[in-house]
Amino acid sequence: MTRPTASVVIPTRDKADSLRLVLACLARQVCPEPYEIVVVDDGCTDGTADVVASAAARLPLHAVPGPRVGRAAARNAGAAAARGRLLLFLDDDVLLPPPALAAHVAEHTGGPPACVHGPVRELPAARRLLATDLDELLPDPYAVATGGRFGRTVVNALEAVVAGMAEGELDSVAPWLTCIGANTSMPYGLWRRSGGFDETFGTTWGCEDLELGLRLWSSGAGMRLSPGAPGVHLTHERADRWEQHTLNLTRFIDKHPVPAVRALPELLGPSGSSRRYVTTVRTLEESAPP
Repeated sequence: MTRPTASVVIPTRDKADSLRLVLACLARQVCPEPYEIVVVDDGCTDGTADVVASAAARLPLHAVPGPRVGRAAARNAGAAAARGRLLLFLDDDVLLPPPALAAHVAEHTGGPPACVHGPVRELPAARRLLATDLDELLPDPYAVATGGRFGRTVVNALEAVVAGMAEGELDSVAPWLTCIGANTSMPYGLWRRSGGFDETFGTTWGCEDLELGLRLWSSGAGMRLSPGAPGVHLTHERADRWEQHTLNLTRFIDKHPVPAVRALPELLGPSGSSRRYVTTVRTLEESAPP
């Protein structure tokens, strides 16, 4: 069996409908390199198994059981089961256009090891999209999501600061924020040498991807944005989202009490601001003892 160049790792839990659309997008990839899809079933109780079985009939896909102790552990389980030299960590509700995987692969051709992020936009009306007959969205859910039928897509504060730093519009105070786990690739060896995602973040939501990014960047890994690999996030409600996020953000700050981490409350929250975050980082850096 030919070893794949890239492995797309998708942790999932009870999002059968959005996962079906994600896999439909992966079926349309125009990537010249062989690839595989590793779905990590992290305790699904809905129709996920049927969606995966149907997709496996036409895609190089296999499923592995997740440890059910959080997203960091689920991503690590998928990466450990992968056979590609490149890992693309993709969320189960992020849609990609056909050239995206090839763009990720191209970013890793030559040069030192790097973490590469495809910019992701939010679709606030995703609930309405998922409530339609999903067959109407096939075969190209990404085109439907970006075509205006379900409203406009928007950029959140985290994506805005990453793009602003990459394009030189904002001071590059935290290049490691590029490691946003929803649509991010890296060499398998880079993931393995880093120790992977920190599983002590547990089942609460948030920050485990950014914390890995900080460790990767501190070890000398490059951080790049790939405009050719955009994604659309099917935005969804999470009743205790910010309460969970605050817990993990506190863990992150305790582990890495540097200005760029301590300032994250100005960025990661319902009223987060990319420019306010950069200003706060610079202020904390200037006030730090010599």
